[in-house]
Amino acid sequence: MHSLNLIGLLTLLATAFATPESHPPGPPHPPPPQRPIPLRWGILGFPKFVGLDAYGPIEMLNIVKTLTPNMTLAIIAETMDPIPTHVLGDLGGPITLMKPTHTIYDKTPLDVLLIPGGPGSRIAYNNTNLINYVKNVYPSLQYILSTCTGAQILAKAGILDGKRATTAKFSWNEMVKSGPKVPCARWVKDGNIWTSSGVSAGIDLTYAFVAEAMRNETLAERAANIIEIEIHKDSSWDPFCAIWNVTST
Repeated sequence: MHSLNLIGLLTLLATAFATPESHPPGPPHPPPPQRPIPLRWGILGFPKFVGLDAYGPIEMLNIVKTLTPNMTLAIIAETMDPIPTHVLGDLGGPITLMKPTHTIYDKTPLDVLLIPGGPGSRIAYNNTNLINYVKNVYPSLQYILSTCTGAQILAKAGILDGKRATTAKFSWNEMVKSGPKVPCARWVKDGNIWTSSGVSAGIDLTYAFVAEAMRNETLAERAANIIEIEIHKDSSWDPFCAIWNVTST
């Protein structure tokens, strides 16, 4: 009887401490699906934008467009009137004008919207029609981008709430009141929101975006070489923080 109890106890212990039966690993989980390559671009225009804020990225994108089937590039404004930059000639009129291809009321389908900055962004900030357009179109976009002080338009539309973003360092103290909170950066990516530092930084942002979001660094490099610009590829590169004595908020 005792021997049977002992055998039963040993069997119970062996069962309790047995190594679980191993099973062959299942198939690996598939990687998450990639976003479609964004091909339908829009540039938001408004009076007194800084030309290079828009034209710098446009020069890059124009080359990318010629080598990318089905890519489109729209200039979107409140009206179809030519859009003046902030630079005035000797006669008091604007030196350059950008011609819109669509208005904000056309409901043009876009994958990407890029918003430039400049003195006019302060005016656009208080333009309910433009702000509502940005706010309403954002959910349908794959990405939204801004250069320079264009970030304040994103902020007014509520798109930067809880997000990391940057803007022009020359205008930092004014701009941080509306939203951007990452001072020392050439550009910042937070989810599908990309924002760049001042003016020429928009070209670096466009290069990075084409390389990453459009998954074509070779094409980004080709565009940079054609326009003969040396790209800053490190998003943290930003000597202008020190020059303009920018501090975190």
